[in-house]
Amino acid sequence: MPQIPAAYLEIIIKAVLSIVVLAVALVVNRTLSGVLTRQEHEGRRTDTLRMVLRNSVFFLAATLMVFIWLGFGNLAVFMGILGAGIAFASQEVIGSFAGYLNIVTGNLYHIGDRVRIGEVVGDVLDITLLRTTLMEIGEWVKADQYTGRIVSVANRMVFASPVLNYTQHWPYLWDEITIPITYDSDWRHAGQLMLDHGQEYSAHLVPDADAGLQSMAERYPVHDTTTEPELYVVMTDNWIEMTLRYVVQARERRAVQGQLHRELLQRFEAEAGITVASATVEIVGFPPLRGDARSGGPTDQR
Repeated sequence: MPQIPAAYLEIIIKAVLSIVVLAVALVVNRTLSGVLTRQEHEGRRTDTLRMVLRNSVFFLAATLMVFIWLGFGNLAVFMGILGAGIAFASQEVIGSFAGYLNIVTGNLYHIGDRVRIGEVVGDVLDITLLRTTLMEIGEWVKADQYTGRIVSVANRMVFASPVLNYTQHWPYLWDEITIPITYDSDWRHAGQLMLDHGQEYSAHLVPDADAGLQSMAERYPVHDTTTEPELYVVMTDNWIEMTLRYVVQARERRAVQGQLHRELLQRFEAEAGITVASATVEIVGFPPLRGDARSGGPTDQR
Protein backbone atom coordinates (compact mmCIF):
# COMPACT_ATOMS: atom_id res chain seq x y z
CA MET A 1 0.00 0.00 0.00
CA PRO A 2 1.54 3.31 -1.06
CA GLN A 3 2.25 5.75 1.70
CA ILE A 4 1.02 9.34 1.64
CA PRO A 5 3.94 11.75 1.54
CA ALA A 6 4.50 13.61 4.80
CA ALA A 7 3.93 17.00 3.17
CA TYR A 8 0.54 15.92 1.79
CA LEU A 9 -0.40 14.30 5.09
CA GLU A 10 0.38 17.54 6.93
CA ILE A 11 -1.84 19.50 4.53
CA ILE A 12 -4.70 17.01 4.98
CA ILE A 13 -4.42 17.20 8.78
CA LYS A 14 -4.45 21.02 8.71
CA ALA A 15 -7.46 21.03 6.37
CA VAL A 16 -9.36 18.64 8.65
CA LEU A 17 -8.50 20.69 11.72
CA SER A 18 -9.62 23.86 9.94
CA ILE A 19 -12.95 22.26 9.05
CA VAL A 20 -13.38 21.15 12.65
CA VAL A 21 -12.64 24.66 13.97
CA LEU A 22 -15.10 26.18 11.51
CA ALA A 23 -17.80 23.64 12.42
CA VAL A 24 -17.27 24.30 16.14
CA ALA A 25 -17.50 28.05 15.52
CA LEU A 26 -20.81 27.63 13.68
CA VAL A 27 -22.21 25.45 16.47
CA VAL A 28 -21.06 27.85 19.20
CA ASN A 29 -22.46 30.85 17.35
CA ARG A 30 -25.84 29.17 16.84
CA THR A 31 -25.94 28.03 20.47
CA LEU A 32 -25.12 31.48 21.86
CA SER A 33 -27.65 33.07 19.52
CA GLY A 34 -30.35 30.67 20.71
CA VAL A 35 -29.55 31.30 24.38
CA LEU A 36 -29.61 35.04 23.80
CA THR A 37 -32.95 34.87 22.00
CA ARG A 38 -34.52 32.90 24.86
CA GLN A 39 -33.26 35.26 27.55
CA GLU A 40 -33.76 38.60 25.77
CA HIS A 41 -36.66 40.08 23.90
CA GLU A 42 -36.07 40.84 20.25
CA GLY A 43 -34.88 44.40 19.74
CA ARG A 44 -31.94 46.60 18.88
CA ARG A 45 -30.01 45.66 22.02
CA THR A 46 -30.38 41.94 21.30
CA ASP A 47 -29.37 42.37 17.66
CA THR A 48 -26.28 44.35 18.65
CA LEU A 49 -25.21 41.80 21.26
CA ARG A 50 -25.78 38.96 18.80
CA MET A 51 -23.59 40.72 16.23
CA VAL A 52 -20.78 41.24 18.78
CA LEU A 53 -20.84 37.59 19.84
CA ARG A 54 -20.90 36.37 16.22
CA ASN A 55 -17.95 38.52 15.24
CA SER A 56 -15.98 37.49 18.33
CA VAL A 57 -16.54 33.77 17.72
CA PHE A 58 -15.49 33.91 14.08
CA PHE A 59 -12.50 36.10 14.86
CA LEU A 60 -11.23 33.50 17.33
CA ALA A 61 -11.90 30.74 14.81
CA ALA A 62 -9.96 32.62 12.11
CA THR A 63 -7.06 33.15 14.53
CA LEU A 64 -6.92 29.43 15.35
CA MET A 65 -6.97 28.54 11.66
CA VAL A 66 -4.04 30.88 11.02
CA PHE A 67 -2.07 29.17 13.80
CA ILE A 68 -2.94 25.77 12.34
CA TRP A 69 -1.60 26.64 8.90
CA LEU A 70 1.40 28.77 9.91
CA GLY A 71 2.37 26.95 13.07
CA PHE A 72 3.61 28.52 16.25
CA GLY A 73 7.13 28.75 14.85
CA ASN A 74 6.04 31.52 12.46
CA LEU A 75 3.96 33.25 15.12
CA ALA A 76 6.36 36.20 15.42
CA VAL A 77 6.28 36.84 11.66
CA PHE A 78 2.50 36.57 11.62
CA MET A 79 2.10 38.93 14.57
CA GLY A 80 4.40 41.46 12.91
CA ILE A 81 2.40 41.40 9.66
CA LEU A 82 -0.88 41.50 11.59
CA GLY A 83 0.31 44.43 13.70
CA ALA A 84 1.36 46.42 10.63
CA GLY A 85 -1.99 45.73 8.95
CA ILE A 86 -3.95 46.66 12.03
CA ALA A 87 -1.95 49.89 12.47
CA PHE A 88 -2.61 50.88 8.86
CA ALA A 89 -6.30 50.01 8.99
CA SER A 90 -6.82 51.60 12.39
CA GLN A 91 -5.64 55.14 11.70
CA GLU A 92 -9.17 56.43 12.27
CA VAL A 93 -9.44 54.47 15.53
CA ILE A 94 -6.09 55.70 16.80
CA GLY A 95 -6.96 59.28 15.84
CA SER A 96 -10.32 59.05 17.62
CA PHE A 97 -8.69 57.64 20.76
CA ALA A 98 -6.16 60.49 20.70
CA GLY A 99 -9.11 62.86 20.29
CA TYR A 100 -10.72 61.34 23.38
CA LEU A 101 -7.56 61.99 25.39
CA ASN A 102 -7.57 65.56 24.10
CA ILE A 103 -11.23 66.01 25.12
CA VAL A 104 -10.57 64.73 28.63
CA THR A 105 -7.21 66.36 29.34
CA GLY A 106 -7.96 69.57 27.45
CA ASN A 107 -11.36 70.00 29.13
CA LEU A 108 -12.98 70.70 25.76
CA TYR A 109 -16.48 69.64 26.78
CA HIS A 110 -18.42 67.41 29.16
CA ILE A 111 -21.66 65.46 29.08
CA GLY A 112 -24.51 67.97 29.14
CA ASP A 113 -22.64 70.79 27.35
CA ARG A 114 -24.04 72.34 24.20
CA VAL A 115 -21.29 72.25 21.58
CA ARG A 116 -20.57 72.56 17.90
CA ILE A 117 -18.10 70.07 16.43
CA GLY A 118 -17.48 70.67 12.76
CA GLU A 119 -20.91 71.11 11.18
CA VAL A 120 -22.83 69.36 13.98
CA VAL A 121 -24.45 71.29 16.84
CA GLY A 122 -26.12 69.66 19.82
CA ASP A 123 -26.13 68.66 23.47
CA VAL A 124 -23.52 66.08 24.50
CA LEU A 125 -25.21 62.84 25.57
CA ASP A 126 -22.20 60.55 25.88
CA ILE A 127 -18.42 60.49 25.34
CA THR A 128 -16.79 57.12 24.60
CA LEU A 129 -13.22 56.23 23.68
CA LEU A 130 -13.95 56.71 19.98
CA ARG A 131 -17.12 58.78 19.58
CA THR A 132 -19.13 61.65 21.03
CA THR A 133 -22.91 61.31 20.88
CA LEU A 134 -25.01 64.47 20.45
CA MET A 135 -28.70 65.32 20.48
CA GLU A 136 -28.78 67.48 17.36
CA ILE A 137 -30.18 71.01 17.18
CA GLY A 138 -30.63 73.28 14.16
CA GLU A 139 -30.45 71.85 10.62
CA TRP A 140 -33.98 72.25 9.16
CA VAL A 141 -35.18 73.72 12.48
CA LYS A 142 -34.54 77.45 12.20
CA ALA A 143 -33.19 77.99 15.72
CA ASP A 144 -31.58 76.26 18.69
CA GLN A 145 -34.10 73.48 19.19
CA TYR A 146 -33.85 69.70 18.91
CA THR A 147 -34.37 67.97 15.58
CA GLY A 148 -34.83 64.57 17.23
CA ARG A 149 -31.76 63.01 15.58
CA ILE A 150 -28.95 61.42 17.58
CA VAL A 151 -25.58 62.12 15.94
CA SER A 152 -22.32 60.26 16.57
CA VAL A 153 -19.16 62.24 15.85
CA ALA A 154 -15.69 60.66 15.72
CA ASN A 155 -13.49 62.13 18.46
CA ARG A 156 -10.73 62.79 15.91
CA MET A 157 -12.87 65.69 14.63
CA VAL A 158 -11.65 67.83 17.54
CA PHE A 159 -8.28 68.02 15.76
CA ALA A 160 -9.70 68.87 12.33
CA SER A 161 -12.45 71.37 13.25
CA PRO A 162 -13.04 74.11 15.82
CA VAL A 163 -14.95 73.04 18.93
CA LEU A 164 -17.48 75.66 20.04
CA ASN A 165 -18.79 75.27 23.59
CA TYR A 166 -21.96 77.23 24.37
CA THR A 167 -22.31 76.44 28.08
CA GLN A 168 -19.08 75.23 29.70
CA HIS A 169 -17.63 78.35 31.33
CA TRP A 170 -20.61 80.70 31.12
CA PRO A 171 -24.21 79.52 30.63
CA TYR A 172 -25.27 82.68 28.82
CA LEU A 173 -25.08 84.08 25.30
CA TRP A 174 -25.46 87.55 23.90
CA ASP A 175 -28.32 87.65 21.45
CA GLU A 176 -29.90 90.38 19.32
CA ILE A 177 -33.25 91.18 17.77
CA THR A 178 -33.62 93.75 15.00
CA ILE A 179 -36.84 95.60 14.14
CA PRO A 180 -36.99 98.05 11.20
CA ILE A 181 -39.13 101.19 11.54
CA THR A 182 -40.01 103.82 8.97
CA TYR A 183 -38.22 107.16 8.77
CA ASP A 184 -41.38 109.08 9.65
CA SER A 185 -41.71 107.16 12.93
CA ASP A 186 -40.61 108.45 16.33
CA TRP A 187 -37.39 106.41 16.37
CA ARG A 188 -36.27 107.81 19.75
CA HIS A 189 -39.42 106.63 21.45
CA ALA A 190 -39.23 103.28 19.66
CA GLY A 191 -35.64 102.78 20.81
CA GLN A 192 -36.52 103.65 24.39
CA LEU A 193 -39.40 101.16 24.35
CA MET A 194 -37.07 98.41 23.11
CA LEU A 195 -34.41 99.23 25.70
CA ASP A 196 -36.93 99.36 28.54
CA HIS A 197 -38.40 96.05 27.45
CA GLY A 198 -34.95 94.44 27.31
CA GLN A 199 -34.16 95.69 30.81
CA GLU A 200 -37.44 94.33 32.15
CA TYR A 201 -36.68 90.90 30.68
CA SER A 202 -33.03 90.66 31.75
CA ALA A 203 -33.27 92.27 35.20
CA HIS A 204 -33.24 88.87 36.95
CA LEU A 205 -30.41 87.52 34.77
CA VAL A 206 -27.89 90.36 34.89
CA PRO A 207 -26.55 89.80 38.47
CA ASP A 208 -25.78 86.11 37.88
CA ALA A 209 -24.48 86.79 34.36
CA ASP A 210 -22.17 89.52 35.70
CA ALA A 211 -20.82 87.23 38.42
CA GLY A 212 -20.17 84.43 35.93
CA LEU A 213 -18.50 86.83 33.50
CA GLN A 214 -16.20 88.17 36.21
CA SER A 215 -15.27 84.64 37.21
CA MET A 216 -14.44 83.77 33.60
CA ALA A 217 -12.43 87.00 33.25
CA GLU A 218 -10.16 85.80 36.07
CA ARG A 219 -9.12 82.81 33.93
CA TYR A 220 -9.24 84.28 30.44
CA PRO A 221 -8.39 87.70 28.98
CA VAL A 222 -12.00 88.73 28.45
CA HIS A 223 -12.29 92.42 27.51
CA ASP A 224 -14.50 94.70 29.52
CA THR A 225 -18.08 94.32 28.44
CA THR A 226 -21.55 94.62 29.90
CA THR A 227 -24.46 92.28 30.36
CA GLU A 228 -26.95 95.15 30.50
CA PRO A 229 -29.21 95.50 27.44
CA GLU A 230 -27.88 97.86 24.75
CA LEU A 231 -29.57 99.51 21.79
CA TYR A 232 -27.96 100.16 18.38
CA VAL A 233 -29.42 102.29 15.60
CA VAL A 234 -28.44 101.96 11.93
CA MET A 235 -29.74 104.03 9.01
CA THR A 236 -30.37 102.14 5.78
CA ASP A 237 -31.75 103.14 2.38
CA ASN A 238 -35.23 101.96 3.29
CA TRP A 239 -35.70 102.21 7.05
CA ILE A 240 -34.08 102.62 10.46
CA GLU A 241 -32.85 99.38 12.04
CA MET A 242 -33.31 99.22 15.81
CA THR A 243 -31.19 96.39 17.29
CA LEU A 244 -31.53 95.29 20.92
CA ARG A 245 -28.59 93.34 22.39
CA TYR A 246 -29.17 91.37 25.59
CA VAL A 247 -27.99 88.31 27.52
CA VAL A 248 -29.98 85.09 27.46
CA GLN A 249 -29.50 81.58 28.78
CA ALA A 250 -27.97 79.49 26.02
CA ARG A 251 -30.86 77.02 25.78
CA GLU A 252 -33.59 79.67 25.92
CA ARG A 253 -32.56 81.76 22.93
CA ARG A 254 -35.41 80.97 20.56
CA ALA A 255 -38.12 81.14 23.21
CA VAL A 256 -36.90 84.53 24.41
CA GLN A 257 -36.61 85.86 20.87
CA GLY A 258 -40.20 84.91 20.14
CA GLN A 259 -41.43 86.42 23.41
CA LEU A 260 -39.61 89.74 22.88
CA HIS A 261 -40.78 90.06 19.28
CA ARG A 262 -44.41 89.46 20.21
CA GLU A 263 -44.40 91.90 23.11
CA LEU A 264 -42.54 94.62 21.21
CA LEU A 265 -44.89 94.37 18.23
CA GLN A 266 -47.84 94.74 20.58
CA ARG A 267 -46.23 97.81 22.16
CA PHE A 268 -45.54 99.35 18.75
CA GLU A 269 -49.11 98.72 17.59
CA ALA A 270 -50.35 100.74 20.54
CA GLU A 271 -48.15 103.72 19.57
CA ALA A 272 -49.55 105.95 16.82
CA GLY A 273 -46.15 107.44 16.03
CA ILE A 274 -44.32 104.16 15.39
CA THR A 275 -44.67 102.09 12.21
CA VAL A 276 -42.79 98.85 11.56
CA ALA A 277 -41.20 99.02 8.11
CA SER A 278 -41.32 96.42 5.37
CA ALA A 279 -40.02 96.07 1.84
CA THR A 280 -43.05 97.47 0.03
CA VAL A 281 -43.61 99.83 -2.90
CA GLU A 282 -45.93 102.79 -2.41
CA ILE A 283 -47.44 104.46 -5.51
CA VAL A 284 -48.00 108.10 -4.61
CA GLY A 285 -49.44 109.26 -7.96
CA PHE A 286 -49.77 108.79 -11.72
CA PRO A 287 -48.78 111.20 -14.50
CA PRO A 288 -51.75 112.87 -16.20
CA LEU A 289 -53.15 111.00 -19.20
CA ARG A 290 -54.16 113.11 -22.21
CA GLY A 291 -56.46 111.58 -24.81
CA ASP A 292 -59.52 112.05 -27.04
CA ALA A 293 -62.57 111.14 -25.01
CA ARG A 294 -64.62 110.42 -28.17
CA SER A 295 -62.18 108.03 -29.83
CA GLY A 296 -60.57 106.64 -26.68
CA GLY A 297 -57.16 107.06 -28.35
CA PRO A 298 -54.30 109.46 -27.67
CA THR A 299 -54.64 113.04 -28.77
CA ASP A 300 -52.69 114.10 -31.82
CA GLN A 301 -50.01 116.42 -30.47
CA ARG A 302 -48.84 117.75 -33.86
